[in-house]
Amino acid sequence: MATAKDKRRYPRTAHAVTLSLILRPRVPGSAEASRGLHVSTHDISLAGISVLLPEPIRPDTDVELSLVLSEDDDRLCHLHGTVAWCGHSDGQLLAGIALDLERGDGRAWASSFSESSS
Repeated sequence: MATAKDKRRYPRTAHAVTLSLILRPRVPGSAEASRGLHVSTHDISLAGISVLLPEPIRPDTDVELSLVLSEDDDRLCHLHGTVAWCGHSDGQLLAGIALDLERGDGRAWASSFSESSS
């Protein structure tokens, strides 16, 4: 029986990195204000990041992420995405973030995956 993991277009890699996550209100100017969280990654892929959370985040929340791509290079990578899902797994609260690689440093993020697969 095939699992969801088998059907992923881009394979996930277990990878622990601390990152800053800024939650953006869906409607600009709404009473829901932007706020920041410091979270850790659970796993990553070219198209998304799974993060460990201290509190639930509503799916469809737009987010901005800042993280360091490589231990050899301490420059911050700034990414944009949308929370695709949020739930518990193995006693941990996780969220899956679908990345928008056309914004921010999406191209640098994508090229880091090209380099690691060659």
